[in-house]
Amino acid sequence: MCGRFNIIDDQAMRDLLRTLGFDFNFPTRINIAPTEAVPVIMKTDQGLAIHEMRWWLTPAWAPEITSRFSMFNARSETLDTSKAFRGPFRHKRGIMPASSFIEWRKLGQGKQPYLIRPQHGVLMFAAIWDQWEKSEHYIESCAMVTTAAVPAMDWLHHRMPVMLSLDEAREWMNPETSKARLQQIMAQGLSADLQAVPISPRVNSGRDKTAAVLEEEGDPVVIPGC
Repeated sequence: MCGRFNIIDDQAMRDLLRTLGFDFNFPTRINIAPTEAVPVIMKTDQGLAIHEMRWWLTPAWAPEITSRFSMFNARSETLDTSKAFRGPFRHKRGIMPASSFIEWRKLGQGKQPYLIRPQHGVLMFAAIWDQWEKSEHYIESCAMVTTAAVPAMDWLHHRMPVMLSLDEAREWMNPETSKARLQQIMAQGLSADLQAVPISPRVNSGRDKTAAVLEEEGDPVVIPGC
């Protein structure tokens, strides 16, 4: 599962926003953790829009907002059958833009955090979202879609986010895209090369939002696209 990511206000992120038609920039957010607010890009009748959402899906039918069950990741293999995810998968798909994400590799009795970043550009994670409303309370929330890690990455973790190219992102957000094509997109693998670099264990604390948590502690390893 993927439980941390970063958004950096750099030229690559600005270029993505301009390409998608937005004339503002995201502020830098480091070590974003589940239940925090994240930007989700979606397609509406008026065009593309960005909404801030709680990164922990609360289905529309849920009796209450809770973090009792792990709902920040959604497995691609069960999106269309899960009670919590099938509705959003069919009708509420978006993308979560990111500069990098963090994964932990098991080493003996401990774990080493790694920063995973694209060789060029930014990442676009496939996401689903939903609306929850009860009396005066209303929230929009989301989950990051994950899939089995490609062989070149499974030394690090057995799961990875579904990462989309720009064309795939447009298809993912399009309500007219067929279920067969969506399944195809989720099974694509990696559309571009990544780098994985060991970083400071300070990142283990989701409360630490300083740049120091991303301090590199080794050489990057290339994870080739496929």
